[in-house]
Amino acid sequence: MVSHALNLWERQFRAAARADDYALFRQHMWRLGLLDKPKLLLEGTIRVVQAIVAYAIVDGQPSDFSLRMQRYNPSLAPDARYAFTLDLCGKAFARILVDAGLRTLDLADLHNHPLDDFQVAGYHRIWVSHPDWSPITAGELQQLEEAVTNDLRSGYSEDELAVSFQPLPDLSCLLVSLHDLPKSEVT
Repeated sequence: MVSHALNLWERQFRAAARADDYALFRQHMWRLGLLDKPKLLLEGTIRVVQAIVAYAIVDGQPSDFSLRMQRYNPSLAPDARYAFTLDLCGKAFARILVDAGLRTLDLADLHNHPLDDFQVAGYHRIWVSHPDWSPITAGELQQLEEAVTNDLRSGYSEDELAVSFQPLPDLSCLLVSLHDLPKSEVT
């Protein structure tokens, strides 16, 4: 049943992107200063959504909420409060729409998730924005930093993963940078 729903979602997501000639993804990438290769955003989004659904199943969580939230056109996902754009180590990107509680996303699970299609594991940067690019408030910045930190710390200690936050000057986006730290040798 889940595989059928996931396949149907993927077909609809791809069809919506093609029908729009990838304009929304092209604009999204332009706003972030990324290459004009919207198909990399499409493919990365599909692979990451597949991973999100798989982790939801493993965790005993419903996966249908995750799929309903992921629309090519964010305006068709009325519960979407934020767009998390993951940089899949420069090979592709993924735009994941999440609600105010960030319920559809487990950043710790995805951090080193193998993405064989791109020959990478996980991501190293995240841009967090509103789907309509309206400014992120100071209160939201604080909540987002706390939520992202708590999520990542559920799987990685400060000795394993460094996390930094930088709001863009126009407050349209919060850049989260991750850096895996070398494992210290115990003698």
